[in-house]
Amino acid sequence: MPAETRDYKKLDKRDLIKCLHVINRCHKIKDVDDFHELIMDFASYIGFRFVLYCYSSATYYSGYKINIINLSNPEEWMQEYYEKDFLSFDPVRKEMERRLRANSRLSFILWDTYEIDLLPQEQEVVDRRRAYGLEYGCSVYDDSENRDFAFLVSFSDKKHKPDEKTELMCRLVVNHMMTTRKRLDMLMLYRSLTKKESEIAEWLVKGKTNWEIAKIIGISENTVKFHLKNIFVKLNVTNRQQAVNVVLIAKYLSN
Repeated sequence: MPAETRDYKKLDKRDLIKCLHVINRCHKIKDVDDFHELIMDFASYIGFRFVLYCYSSATYYSGYKINIINLSNPEEWMQEYYEKDFLSFDPVRKEMERRLRANSRLSFILWDTYEIDLLPQEQEVVDRRRAYGLEYGCSVYDDSENRDFAFLVSFSDKKHKPDEKTELMCRLVVNHMMTTRKRLDMLMLYRSLTKKESEIAEWLVKGKTNWEIAKIIGISENTVKFHLKNIFVKLNVTNRQQAVNVVLIAKYLSN
């Protein structure tokens, strides 16, 4: 039996039931607020007060955007974090990127136990973080199989230290949290379409050309092209097939 499989036997029945509950809820969530409530409930169970998560849709390209969602970290700390651009020097981010380059798709990062010495700017992030009460913490991340979406969630506290149970439970649920966040983003993109854009997107899914859509709806072909351009921007895609894929998946997930 693999060592990783044996490790999970160290969780008691109550812990396993909690993980199964989180996983089951992830499959049903269709609202961001419910998703955040789920994460906070899990954080409370494993004993952490401060929670933040990040995600990106392009972790393997330079200049990719990282979305940071603060759920309960002190606002003063987050303000300083943004103002001083601590994200650029955050040791957790550096460690995650190092592991991603080593093809470690899912990993648990125990804060302040990094394999490399910290630069002065990186140590400043750690020192300032601790000044706001985030003394002990951990992060767990997962990277999608096709490398188009990565998700990291961090838990911290002034007194409670992450332990082996924390790591095992985080590893069990993080993939489902990532999938849920990705699904919610896709649904939000689809729901951002106007009524006319949604109508055109529906005909796009049915394989109609711009000329055919124009005739069906009763508008000019140039107007169809105008709407398609807006659809591509809103769905964050660059061509018709990508747009069709997003619409099909979003419609499926909405059911």
